[in-house]
Amino acid sequence: MSQPGAPSRRVGMSTQKTPSTARMQVLVVGAGYAGATAAVRLAGRARNRVDVTVVNPRPRFVNRLRLHQIAMGRAVPAPALRDLLGAGVTLVEGTVAELDPDAGRATVTGPEGVRDLAVDRVVIAAGSTTTVPVPGAGHVHAVGDLESAHRLRPAFAALPAGAQVSVVGGGFTGLETVAELAETRPDVAVRLVTSGEVGGWFTPDGRAHVRETLDGLGVALIGGTRVRAVERDRLLLEGGHVVPSDLTVWCGGFAAPPLARQAGIAVDERGAVLTDGTLRSLSHPAVLAVGDAGHAPSPGGDRYSMSCQYAFPSAAHAADLLRAEALGLPDAGAPLDLGFTARVVSLGRRHAVLQPTTKEDVARGRAWTGRAAVLAKNVQVRGTARAVGVERRLPGVVRWPHAERAARAVRGEPAA
Repeated sequence: MSQPGAPSRRVGMSTQKTPSTARMQVLVVGAGYAGATAAVRLAGRARNRVDVTVVNPRPRFVNRLRLHQIAMGRAVPAPALRDLLGAGVTLVEGTVAELDPDAGRATVTGPEGVRDLAVDRVVIAAGSTTTVPVPGAGHVHAVGDLESAHRLRPAFAALPAGAQVSVVGGGFTGLETVAELAETRPDVAVRLVTSGEVGGWFTPDGRAHVRETLDGLGVALIGGTRVRAVERDRLLLEGGHVVPSDLTVWCGGFAAPPLARQAGIAVDERGAVLTDGTLRSLSHPAVLAVGDAGHAPSPGGDRYSMSCQYAFPSAAHAADLLRAEALGLPDAGAPLDLGFTARVVSLGRRHAVLQPTTKEDVARGRAWTGRAAVLAKNVQVRGTARAVGVERRLPGVVRWPHAERAARAVRGEPAA
């Protein structure tokens, strides 16, 4: 591993197996759910044949599922990444300012200055950030990253009673955010604006519970319309409609950071790395992308949903592929086959919906509400950081519904 000021080994990256005498140099960009999991799993299972370096802009873990709670001033644990990742992983605080996949080089800038890293493989796990594709983005707040959540907190707290607040976007982030805002400040008028049907992803009973809960919190619902522009104190909707809004929180879309695009790696329209089913980049096979930073096809052909349910298995799958490569094991070329089972969405502190899904992540069956759903959500949000720690102590423990099917394919065994 190169040190600041020391010459670095610059080698072109390829997909050939690492020679038996070499230690594979793996760079993991990002230490969220996916990046941290990939790092500790690979370091713990590679039998000292891999050096894993993680680059992250901050020294503490961010529980992204709770950013809307951070924005409301709630205390959310933020474990130190050095403790979470353990001694087997090198943590560099900073950002990857330049990545050259062909030369096998990454330039990192951070509190300790600029350093040049030589890399054989790269795992891009940089997550995603909120995008505002309409005029007036400067008037918008968000909860897509820690800095945005910190900016929203004082702005929301400073609103006078009776102020108008709009949340744009009816996905899971939008639903959780609008409920948290309304529950925290019942003295302000909160509304949800979405282009689709409010709660439309859920089955009928789940959808009904979403609407009833938001109504009980005093949230006004505007569905089936798009925001065309955001101004300082109002939203301009399609059809010429105008909605007053003293504070707007945008939850309508996410995109990956620009690193991969700037590096010349093939990406989709949101900047996510285009990969095959094994999570290798289509343009640079020595680059893998996991979590929100990657665009991998599911067995059905569509992109896997951006979620922590995808982040953990994709990270584990990428780590297992690199482990097999480093150890000269049979080619771990089986595509990821995740198989979703359920989604759980909080609606404030006292309500939630636990929605069973098909393996393709389509809502099905009866939705669970009440205490069981709230408990499931609490287990999820509190268990994410713990899951990384458990994976570090017991490498290989992260599993998913179809994990064994992939393992059999790697071993050349017939499917069950």
